[in-house]
Amino acid sequence: MNIQYRICGLNNKGGLEPLIEKDLHDLSQLIPISHAEVVLEKQTDAAPPFLVSALLAVPGPDIHAVACDHTLRAAWQKLSDEINKQFQHRVTHRALRRHDRDQFRMMDRQRTGAV
Repeated sequence: MNIQYRICGLNNKGGLEPLIEKDLHDLSQLIPISHAEVVLEKQTDAAPPFLVSALLAVPGPDIHAVACDHTLRAAWQKLSDEINKQFQHRVTHRALRRHDRDQFRMMDRQRTGAV
């Protein structure tokens, strides 16, 4: 997985790089992530000042999330939770679709008498 960072208004990533990489690696166990673009931004004229966004290139539609908070770490945690929720929804949706497809095939076989 390739992770690209864009940092605006910060001197460094605030020590978040290992946490970000760990969270993205954990998420890639559910759905493979080919590329991730993470934006860390401190807005001096906004409250809360820290804005974090991520765009993840995954099979199917890409996943995008944005979060803001008063600390960079809290903003990342909110974003991580949102991405995890989107991943879980996608995994569950795929499983339900697969289950429905199998149910339909079984009903079709029973209707036609095929075994």
